[in-house]
Amino acid sequence: MKGVAMLTLTQLESFIQVVELGTFERASQRLNATQSTVSKRISELEQATGLCLFDRSRRNARLTEEGEQLLELAYKSMENAKQILELNAQSERRLHRVRIGFTELTALTWLPDFLRDYTLERPDIRLDITIDMSRSLYQQFQDGELDLVVIPLVPEAFSQPGVETRLLEEVEMAFMASECLVDDGSGPLPISALERYPLIGQGKHSLFAQNINRWLSHQGMPTATLTTDNLLALVGLVTAGRGISVLPQRCVQHLTRAQGLQTLETTPRVPSVGYYALYHGGVRIQLFETLARRLAEAADFTRPFFISSVDLAHHVTGLARND
Repeated sequence: MKGVAMLTLTQLESFIQVVELGTFERASQRLNATQSTVSKRISELEQATGLCLFDRSRRNARLTEEGEQLLELAYKSMENAKQILELNAQSERRLHRVRIGFTELTALTWLPDFLRDYTLERPDIRLDITIDMSRSLYQQFQDGELDLVVIPLVPEAFSQPGVETRLLEEVEMAFMASECLVDDGSGPLPISALERYPLIGQGKHSLFAQNINRWLSHQGMPTATLTTDNLLALVGLVTAGRGISVLPQRCVQHLTRAQGLQTLETTPRVPSVGYYALYHGGVRIQLFETLARRLAEAADFTRPFFISSVDLAHHVTGLARND
């Protein structure tokens, strides 16, 4: 429409330079334009917005209150314009880096397959992987060193502002022992019947262990007398008959017949442990939400990654024949 003043990026750029450099003269030098050209752009900007941007009673370019308000929006507009112009720069496409942490149980089960598939699906995303104990991962997450972590339930995380959570899977837990250690009789054992056996658990750096220990304490069970931060070492100690332990049942049960382990049915049953994706909100929340959703689709804590589907089928068939 004729007579309507247009707002342009050139005007906003000139406005920002005048403010940052303090005078129209220095701004014109920075912009490689004449002082009259810069003055004209500012006048056009004032006409387009209907705002008085500078206090002209002063010698230097002093902003008015309206000018202060426009300055913040001008910076945002120039940044948005820059991002729009970069959309077509496919040859220089920037990788999205996500720092993500997993526990040992995840690394032993579904993580390898997920990484293989996700790398093919999203070549624009680089995952920097950390494998550690869950308590250490949570601390790194709180310190801003990790963007997303997959760990057992952390109750305090649900009340923290700016922290988002997504349940990936409930992991079934059960007491397990060497077949030669515990006579489980013909039915479920009361928890009290297990007190005479040494209890093996993970250490204080494991949120998984903290959840289980809290439940055991409510049942009157003593704390673990032998601890290790390595899950495979823990399974090895149980297999050797050194004691009993609460383990991820469906993952470890693939080793039960071959390694002489047994699942102990108890009253009450050991509760499941929820594994969650925790991630920060903010400008990248959409990226993190999409990644968390993909993690939930891949999460399967029931089978060690080094056991093939064929081996698993043979194992299940063997169990059915023996039952």
